[in-house]
Amino acid sequence: MVISDSRGRRVTIGDILVGEVWMASGQSNMQWPAAKSDCSKLKVAPKGTVAPIREFEVTSVYAALHPIEHADGAWKNGDYGQYSAIALAFAHKLYEELDAPIGILNCSFSQTSIQSWVPRVGFRDGEDAYTQAIYRQILETDPATPEHRAAWDRFYQEVEAALKEQRAISTKTPGNLHGNRDATWMFNGRLNPVVPYAIRGAIWNHGYANIGEGLRYYHNLHSLVRGWRLVWNRPDLPVFFHQFYSADVSPYPSIAGAAEMRLGTWLARDIPQTGMASQIDVEGAVHYRHKAVSGQRLALQALKNVYGKKELVADGPMYKSYEVQGDRLIVEFEHAEGGLVVAETGSNAIGKNGTGFSEPTIIEGGEARVKLFYLADDQRVWYPANVRIDGHKAIVTSPKVKAPRGVSYATGGVGFQPNLYNRALLPATPFIVYDHELVKSETWPDPPLKIDGVAVDPATVGKAYEYRKMPLLSSQFRDHAVLQAGVPVTVWGSAVHDWGYEAPGRAEIRFSFAGIEKTIPVTPGMREWQVTLPPMKASAEPKTLRVVFTIDGERVHERVYTNVVIGEVWYVAAPSLPFRLPGGAPTGGVVRAMTRRAKGSTSSHLRRFSVCISTTPENRYESRWEEAREGLAAALGRRIAAQTGNPVGIIFMQSEGGKGAVSPELKSWIPAEALNQAPSLLADYENLAALRPGTEQYLANGRRYLAAWKAYWSEYVPQLIATRRVPDGKAWGSYPTFASSVTSKAGQTYNALVHSFTPAALRGVAFIAGPAMVQQDGGATYGEQLSALANGWKQRFGGGDLDFVYTLPSRELAPRLTKPEQIKGRSAAVEVQDWGDVAGLIEAVVKRSR
Repeated sequence: MVISDSRGRRVTIGDILVGEVWMASGQSNMQWPAAKSDCSKLKVAPKGTVAPIREFEVTSVYAALHPIEHADGAWKNGDYGQYSAIALAFAHKLYEELDAPIGILNCSFSQTSIQSWVPRVGFRDGEDAYTQAIYRQILETDPATPEHRAAWDRFYQEVEAALKEQRAISTKTPGNLHGNRDATWMFNGRLNPVVPYAIRGAIWNHGYANIGEGLRYYHNLHSLVRGWRLVWNRPDLPVFFHQFYSADVSPYPSIAGAAEMRLGTWLARDIPQTGMASQIDVEGAVHYRHKAVSGQRLALQALKNVYGKKELVADGPMYKSYEVQGDRLIVEFEHAEGGLVVAETGSNAIGKNGTGFSEPTIIEGGEARVKLFYLADDQRVWYPANVRIDGHKAIVTSPKVKAPRGVSYATGGVGFQPNLYNRALLPATPFIVYDHELVKSETWPDPPLKIDGVAVDPATVGKAYEYRKMPLLSSQFRDHAVLQAGVPVTVWGSAVHDWGYEAPGRAEIRFSFAGIEKTIPVTPGMREWQVTLPPMKASAEPKTLRVVFTIDGERVHERVYTNVVIGEVWYVAAPSLPFRLPGGAPTGGVVRAMTRRAKGSTSSHLRRFSVCISTTPENRYESRWEEAREGLAAALGRRIAAQTGNPVGIIFMQSEGGKGAVSPELKSWIPAEALNQAPSLLADYENLAALRPGTEQYLANGRRYLAAWKAYWSEYVPQLIATRRVPDGKAWGSYPTFASSVTSKAGQTYNALVHSFTPAALRGVAFIAGPAMVQQDGGATYGEQLSALANGWKQRFGGGDLDFVYTLPSRELAPRLTKPEQIKGRSAAVEVQDWGDVAGLIEAVVKRSR
């Protein structure tokens, strides 16, 4: 192909094939490479030197606020392991059947919602209130609209009022600006550059980003298909999509988010020239390995509905209707060609000799293995049911239901249990009906569903479910915690929802520990609660800590932690170093440690209720108290236990180590408000003060923020719209942020590893220096910065004058070392000749624990 213009410029493009081109879009499972899936088994024989299946991907831009046309991209020519696994399986099936080259436009990216892939016009023509609300947000980010002017005038006025009153401003902006993966952003940046490339059709695979939205997914699919057809000017553009699978295993009927998302997908088949491929029997977790079956089932839809292969069966059995005959409920299915069958999906595991295809094995007479049918009686209680297959019908009975009124199949989080298929070995679509109507959460009179023999967990419904992630207690208050003996102990946590909003109605905190009970009313504006316990004697006798959050008397969140003991508690901070530990056998006493479990150890903002990560209870990266078995925490704890005879708790927070990790400078451990105590850190202090209301820097930052937004709408966005390219060349679309003026890395380790423990009752603090803390200046500012750190920590931890024990590198390690001379209160230095030598530190800590 040769392209030239009137100026004589000429571009020649070679190695072009003519065949069938499909656009593939979606989230992480569509983006997932073939090399990491069972699709690596698929073989595509080249024709000479020509790879007959090729994939194109935009490589320079991912997201933009408005549609762009100018972006870089490249065709992959035969490196199939780097193709989208699902798209490759789809293309492979087409290639085998059509014997024509197949091209894939891969427009997908992980952790993105379906809304982000919808063009603006897709939302514009939606008639439901949900879709129109999204469209109004999009109009608010178009400078040419009155909606934009009205919304942003209000925003500017609110920011200016907050600055005038010296209070924190709200950075919640109008429009679709909830991150650069909000509505339309991914379409604008990653998909629009390939429009109007000639395509035969499109395929879509979705994932967890929309799992909680339920039936709204129906409207989103309509917007997606409508929008794609409008921008391609193809009113009949074929679009085939997957029905969401589930990685959970639960046999019970459900009308929860994932179940209704599947229902919404099934209902969206009312869009002409579309089709659905079920994944309900696909085995795996969030990123399931078995992607060949997903792509092949989409290909069946294309082969039958686009390429005219009408003899193919492309759909699995789908509910059509039912009739009741006495105690029998007889379900009639569509797309049950050849009759219903029971099949075993476990036999399709890939293994060493697998083909990469999913081929369930039929089990003749296997009705007894079908466990996912339920019948409902006139009290709307659902009972496990048996099934007998009669051609394209299923006869469902339950000994406990004499007059059935409803039936359900596989609507819960069923993982890979579904095993009802048609003869083409395509799975039956989940369904739930009552009195011949689809059951939906918005109309069902008494959610959750009542299931025989299954008690409803109150934590899964109502406000208890809404508040399930509330950080009611901070990190250190957990099972097996050690609380400090002999001093008042402050227990504290959050008084608001994990999203930050206050509870409606009359809220209270009910606290109970070791015979002490308190009720704390939650007043307007109250963000945290505290209870201060009187000094307690050291004791290994286990105690229970219980905190309950109520709204209008209803218990909506509760934390109960057991085996809490009273003893000696030290906070120990260290860089990632290999330590030389003194020998010592276990003492037989209680020695526990809390360590960092999250991968990261820094944060640009204060982590208030957790160490590094989400506040979700039982998060796998959540720090917890455990028996100290090895390492520095165990060695130190055993010595203290042997010295005092008391239980010992070591909060051991070590910065990130390993390949690629950068050890933090000393200033990273210092709280922001203490930075001005070190002359060398005044620039960092002033830089971070831009985020603290009431400071001159905050006021200046607020004015900069306002000016940046006005310039964004008057300069950046008009240029983006006019040129159809990203003005600043950034791959991810950007917009002004309040924190963008902050460049300092000071305080970031403190934010992640220290702040969530303040206030804390401690016997003392031990701080271990590392090479990065003296690397830049040979230790010339070590003294003043460590003084700022110690004083800042003492103030933050509270509880009186804490012992502060620290290592002091020798002149050999830090030639220009200065000593900390401004530490307030008790402190002790331990000089080290080797960064990993902690024997002296352990002795100093033990001495102060007597």
